[in-house]
Amino acid sequence: MDVGRNTLRMIAENIVEKCLRIKCGEMVTINTWHHTIELAEELAFKCYEIGAIPLITLMTDWLWFKIMSKVSPEKLSRTPIHVLEGLDGEDVCINIHGPEEPPTINKVNPENMEALRRAYEPIIRRERQLKIRVADIYLGKVTLKRARAYGLNYNEWRETILNALLVNYDEIKSLGLKISNKLINSNEVSIEDEFGSKLKFKIEGRKPIVDDGIIDENDIELGMTSIMLPAGKVEIAPIENSANGSIIVKDHFIFGSKIRNLRWRFRNGKLIEVVADENLHLFTKFYEKISGDRDRIGRLIIGLNPAMKPNNLFDTLIKGAVSIGIGDNSDIGGMNRATAHYSITLINATLKLDDEVIIENGRIII
Repeated sequence: MDVGRNTLRMIAENIVEKCLRIKCGEMVTINTWHHTIELAEELAFKCYEIGAIPLITLMTDWLWFKIMSKVSPEKLSRTPIHVLEGLDGEDVCINIHGPEEPPTINKVNPENMEALRRAYEPIIRRERQLKIRVADIYLGKVTLKRARAYGLNYNEWRETILNALLVNYDEIKSLGLKISNKLINSNEVSIEDEFGSKLKFKIEGRKPIVDDGIIDENDIELGMTSIMLPAGKVEIAPIENSANGSIIVKDHFIFGSKIRNLRWRFRNGKLIEVVADENLHLFTKFYEKISGDRDRIGRLIIGLNPAMKPNNLFDTLIKGAVSIGIGDNSDIGGMNRATAHYSITLINATLKLDDEVIIENGRIII
C-alpha cells in the first residue's frame, strides 16, 4: 500500500486494541488482498504481540476478476464448508476490502456476485450466532486506480480515510451516546437547510443504533458484533409512513459523477418525486435495480467522524452531516424490506428533535 508503515501500525493498533478489543488466546482471521498485505502484516503482528493467533488469507485482483467472469454461478453458489465449520474455532474476523481495480460490468457478472452472496449467507448467519466480532476495513478500496475511475484526488482521498481511521473512538462513542439519548426521548424530527430542504417525520418508539467503531461487551450482548471502519454515525429508522416534505442536495456524487440539485419529495413516508438538474439517470439506474420497499423512507443518519470530509464516498460519516435513506431498514429495526438501501447527505443542515436544535448548520451543538 502507498501508506507509511508507521501509519499502518497505528491503524492496526486502533483496530486490534480499541475497536475489536482482541485478547490473549483469541483466534483471528485476517482476509486481505495483494495490495493490502502490509496492513494485514501489521494487524497480524499486533495480534501476536498480545498473544492472539492470526490466520491470513489472500485474494488477488487477477483471481477475483477471473472468478467473477469465467466461473459459472452454479459453482460459485456452493457454500465453502471448510470456512463454515472453521468458524467454531474463530473469535474475530477482519476483512480488508478490495479489489484494487474498480469492478465494471465487463469484468464482473452480476449473477456471479449474487451467487457468491448466497454462498456466504450461511457463514454470515453462523458468525452472528457465535457472536464472532467482525470488522470490515475499507482502506483497501482507497486506491489510485479507483480514484481515477471515480474522479477523486487520490492523495486527498487517501489522507481523509487514513485520518478517519485514526480518530479517537472513545470521543465518537461519547458523542454518539448523547445523540442516541436525545433520539430515544424524542417524537418528531425536523430538518431544514439553506437550499430549501424541509422535511418532518416521526421516530417515537424506535431505537437508535450507534456505530462508534467499537465492539464492546454491551454490543456483543445485544448481538451487534460487526463494524465497518472508518466509522462514526448514529442511525434510526423513522416511522415509515410519517415523512412529509423534501430534501435537496446541491451536489450529490456517485463515484465521481455529480448529480446537481437532487430533490426527493415525500408524502406520508413515500418517495413520490425525484428530480434533478443534471445526471438524474445516475440515481435512477441504481434505484430501478432495487426491489421491495424501495420508495419508503428508511433511515436517518447523523455523522460523528470529525476527520471525514465531503465527497470521499463516506459523506454519511461527516461530523454533523444529516443523511436520509430510502429502502431496506431491517438492519436497524425498521419495517422496510428491500434488496438495498440508498442515502443522500445534507452537509450544512439544521436538525431539531421536537423543539430542540441539536445540529445547527452542520454543527452538533449538544
